[in-house]
Amino acid sequence: MNKNILLIVEGSRSEQNIFSNVFLKYGFNTIVSDEKMDIEGIGKFDKFQYELNKNNIVIIQGPRNRIHDFLNLYNENEMSIEKFFNYTYAFFHAIFLIYDVDHNDCEDVEEMFNRFSDETTGMLLLSSPCIEVIADYNHNRGESRYCHLEEYKADINTHYNGQTMSLISKSFNELMLYYLDKNFNEFHESNVMEHPGIIVSYINKYNDRINCKNKDDSYVIYRYFSTVVYVAIAYANGLTKEIDNYMRVRSFLSDNVK
Repeated sequence: MNKNILLIVEGSRSEQNIFSNVFLKYGFNTIVSDEKMDIEGIGKFDKFQYELNKNNIVIIQGPRNRIHDFLNLYNENEMSIEKFFNYTYAFFHAIFLIYDVDHNDCEDVEEMFNRFSDETTGMLLLSSPCIEVIADYNHNRGESRYCHLEEYKADINTHYNGQTMSLISKSFNELMLYYLDKNFNEFHESNVMEHPGIIVSYINKYNDRINCKNKDDSYVIYRYFSTVVYVAIAYANGLTKEIDNYMRVRSFLSDNVK
């Protein structure tokens, strides 16, 4: 049976392109939407061109670029993700929300995961502090203070001569393998579907958010750098049917490293 999977990503078009290219290489029919989720767009999304003999991945940009905005959108409208897109229940076999930790408060991060913790109705996959952390695997980074996330992104982009997203796209499987192993060793959990929930506790335990009266003076001390976006890859490729699936996911990523 073919699967339809929805990826909701934040950020620029480059993030959509990265995941589109990755899933194309896995043999999926990938559909990158020009539409963005917002209040005006509720229930007005166009149906996409699905291929009946392939697994289909639909990639859409979420509201703005913060978890807080996503929560506001859903708290105000009280609807499921599929209803938001005017689809019937269970049209998508899985829904993944690929979001940055950014400068969101601990409470927002916890509420977001409590609301979206099941792939059948929406599972939050976090990157701390942002998707660019995927390219940060070789820095051995310690405590870092940032008033604006652009400081962190600029640091990585400088290191890679402005080619961070290109590097992520070209070396995606290799980088996912690194973070899969890193999280397995830290979490001691062989079911990768449990990793999205565990990373939330690590992020909120180690990262400190300092909110100042003047919002521009607020900052975050980041001590935890990781991602769990590999969960969408593992699930979409049918690698998580067994509970102890770490080695199976690892073998798949290893086989796809160039």
